[in-house]
Amino acid sequence: SVLRRRVMALANVALRPKCRVTEIVGEAGAVRGVRFASASEQSKMLDADLVVDASGRGALTLALLDALGWEQPTLTEVGVDLTYATAVVSIPEHTPDWKVAASMPNPPTSAVQAAVLPIEGDRWIVGVADRRGSARIEDWDGFLAALQRLITPTLYQALRHAEPPKDIRHHVFSTSQWRHFERLPRLPRGMLPIGDALCRFNPIHGQGMSSAAKQARLLQIVLDGAVKKADPVAAAQSGFMANVESVLQTPWNMSTGADLAFPEIRGERPENFEESRKFEAALFRAVVADPIVHRALMEVTQLLQPHDLLHEPHIMERIEAFSASAEAAA
Repeated sequence: SVLRRRVMALANVALRPKCRVTEIVGEAGAVRGVRFASASEQSKMLDADLVVDASGRGALTLALLDALGWEQPTLTEVGVDLTYATAVVSIPEHTPDWKVAASMPNPPTSAVQAAVLPIEGDRWIVGVADRRGSARIEDWDGFLAALQRLITPTLYQALRHAEPPKDIRHHVFSTSQWRHFERLPRLPRGMLPIGDALCRFNPIHGQGMSSAAKQARLLQIVLDGAVKKADPVAAAQSGFMANVESVLQTPWNMSTGADLAFPEIRGERPENFEESRKFEAALFRAVVADPIVHRALMEVTQLLQPHDLLHEPHIMERIEAFSASAEAAA
């Protein structure tokens, strides 16, 4: 609702509520516009020079490529089969003033994780997830039972005296998907997939909307530069597709790497996967004790810094020093 209000305040933007785009119309290798329908009106055509497909799974862009007889993008896929439940509760008395509290899984033995975040109205939103598809959580007692399966008791202790919520929402997520439009030799002129249409992340890592925002920022930058070009549409399209992989790579590597640590997760492991797992274990040991390493990890996970930051010499030296001291103590 905040984003919607901000967009509606823009003088040159018009919203068409309760409408659904049913087709991206193209001919001769270029988009002409979109066809859309609403509950009260028959299908209409909206002409456009540039169409940005943020519709979710890229079905409209894929259908356009099919209609033109063009090559489809390759797909990288990681089968997660995640189930998760969320609830909103009033913050119990005498509890910490958390910005966020999270209990992470412990692969391969424990696949359950949970997080608590404050929201408006002196409330917490609580989510618990399981990569092994446990039975659906039907009530608050079941929710608390799931929290007891975490590797730490912190969240259960904080919530066991909370007033039961009115309802519990359930979600299922099957696969993380990256459709590599950026690798195609060409796209229809005026066509840009963005957000989940390009790359769909496991939502439990909380990086999908941040990644989409960074893609929107990239689009803003290339559009600003494209207005000075002889062919602004082509310049914007090529500039975005040439740079979007650098925006996606860090969140994709972090989320899929964490998922692939569980043997049952479907997907191809990178050649250096075991080496990466050992580095991650050393990293997390250092994070507990070294505030500089901790800050670096937080900045990477929040997409403020690229993943390469964790491998820079001044960070690697601190990780290795902590590992050496831990081994000496053992």
